[in-house]
Amino acid sequence: MNLKASEIHQHFAEQGLIFGHLGPDNLISRFAPIDDCAPGDLVFVDNAKYLPLLRERKPAAVIADAAIAAELDTEKDLAILLAKNVRLATALVKQAYDDRDFYHSEWPRIHPSAVVHASVKVPDSAVIGPGVVVGADVELGEGAVLMANAVVETNARIGAGSVLHPGCVVSHGCEVGANVMLKAGCVIGSEGFGFAQDEKRRNYRIPHTGKVIIEDRVVIGANTTIDRGTYGATVIHAGVVIDALCHIGHNVEIGEDCILCAHTGISGSSKFGQRVIASGQTGVLDHVSVASDSVLLHRAGVNRSIKQPGMYAGGPTQPLQAYLKNIAIIPKLAEIWSRLKKLEKKVAELAGG
Repeated sequence: MNLKASEIHQHFAEQGLIFGHLGPDNLISRFAPIDDCAPGDLVFVDNAKYLPLLRERKPAAVIADAAIAAELDTEKDLAILLAKNVRLATALVKQAYDDRDFYHSEWPRIHPSAVVHASVKVPDSAVIGPGVVVGADVELGEGAVLMANAVVETNARIGAGSVLHPGCVVSHGCEVGANVMLKAGCVIGSEGFGFAQDEKRRNYRIPHTGKVIIEDRVVIGANTTIDRGTYGATVIHAGVVIDALCHIGHNVEIGEDCILCAHTGISGSSKFGQRVIASGQTGVLDHVSVASDSVLLHRAGVNRSIKQPGMYAGGPTQPLQAYLKNIAIIPKLAEIWSRLKKLEKKVAELAGG
């Protein structure tokens, strides 16, 4: 990497992400974390506690907010790029200059081992890796990338700029929007968990004839599974971020810009509003809804609908402040129980006397 600080400033100035450049126009050779940086590096600093380390290690450039920059006015050899939101700048600047290149690899653009049905029109900008299988009547958008051993079944659609990491499966009829990332081992559109029982409690599979719709800018972590609808669609709306090892049941709807952390499981026909955050190991019962802007914490177990936005925790879920008070009592339960038994004994003695 040979990149000048002024290039970054110019690239992001129009959108207001980087709104100023102070100091020299240093050459940047690497993006680095603050605790492992060296001369020639660019670092991102959003907390004043890192300033002594920055002064000691002397990187070439820093992206920081105005308050941090004011603390660095004596560092005359440091290029300072001003950002209102340093964490957002970390994401967008690294995407622009320091991200993985999915379009150039050790393989031909379309690997000879890939199996692509004759009905599929592969755009000149698409990349298809080793062992990929693409079924009949699949639609591939411009710049779509299917990495090794990905499978896209018949009548599915992959939007422009979307990337399927190795081993992903997009089942028949499912729709993946633009600029979506499916990380390794995702299964989109597997049949949902639906069975009927007879009088002997033998199980009979109910065919799921719906699909999964994933809108634009969604990121789905490794080995996450999303079931197709029984009749209609399971819908993941735009901007949703789902961590690894999550499970989304049939006919679930996840609103825009939600965040689901690892091991979250959402049962069939439940609905999340917009911007809901579910922390790790959240569990959601079927046919419940969660209001927009809710936050689910501490292995939340949602067994009934949450109608008002707020912070909820525990299982069954309760408002966070009530949960914190209740959880503080748990270590004292044995003591409380012992005291209660003593009181009961005294009451019994008084009543008998």
